[in-house]
Amino acid sequence: MAPKQVVSKQRARSQADKDVRRTQLIAAATRLFAHGSFEAVTIARVAEAAGVAKGTAYIYFATKETLFLELVRAELTQWLDGLTLKLKRLRSTQPVRAVPAAMARSLAERPVLRRLLVLLHTVIEPNIDEASARNFKLFLRDVLTEAGAAIADKIPGLSVEDAMTLVLQTHALVISITQLADPPPVIARVIAADASLQSMCLDFEPFLADTLRTLVRGTLGKM
Repeated sequence: MAPKQVVSKQRARSQADKDVRRTQLIAAATRLFAHGSFEAVTIARVAEAAGVAKGTAYIYFATKETLFLELVRAELTQWLDGLTLKLKRLRSTQPVRAVPAAMARSLAERPVLRRLLVLLHTVIEPNIDEASARNFKLFLRDVLTEAGAAIADKIPGLSVEDAMTLVLQTHALVISITQLADPPPVIARVIAADASLQSMCLDFEPFLADTLRTLVRGTLGKM
C-alpha cells in the first residue's frame, strides 16, 4: 500500500507514475459507481477516493464522460480476458448450448459492465470529443474481432463474421435485458404485487443464455 500512497500524494513525473495515477482514478471511479449512480460519481469524489487533488484528476480526465469511457474500456478488457479463458477451458459435446451459457455467465459476473453499457450510447458517447470517440470505436472493433474469433473456434460451422455479429447482438441484448431484469423500484414493486405480471420478471443470466442459443441455432440453420 505504501508505494501507492506515495505516488498519489506526489506529482507524477515519470510515465510509470502517470500510469499508476490514471489506474488509481479509474479504480476509484469503478468502486464508486459499483455502489452508486452515474449522477453521484463526480470528478471531485473520484479524486478524493483516489487520494489526489481535484485539479490533478482533471489533468487525466477533462470530463466525467471521458473518465467513464475508460471505465467501459477497462471493464470490456477484463470481460474479454475472462470470456477467452472460459472458452479455452470449455469442453462440451454440445457447444451450441455450452458457449452461450459461458457468454451469459461471463456477463452475469460483471454487473458494473452491464450498467456501463446501458449508459454508453445515451449518456457517455454523446458527450465525448471526436478523437476519443474514434479511439474507443477502434478499441471496440478489436474486442469484437477477438471475441468473435474465440467464439467461432468453439462452435463448429460458425464463421468468425457470424460470431462477431453474435457479439454485437449480445451487446444489444445486455443493454435491454439489464434494464428489464433490474427495473426501477416502482416497477419492481408493481410486478411483485401482481401475480399476472410475474412473466415480466427476468433473471438476467438464463434469459440471455436462452436467447443466445436461439440466435446461434438460427445462424447455423441458415447455412
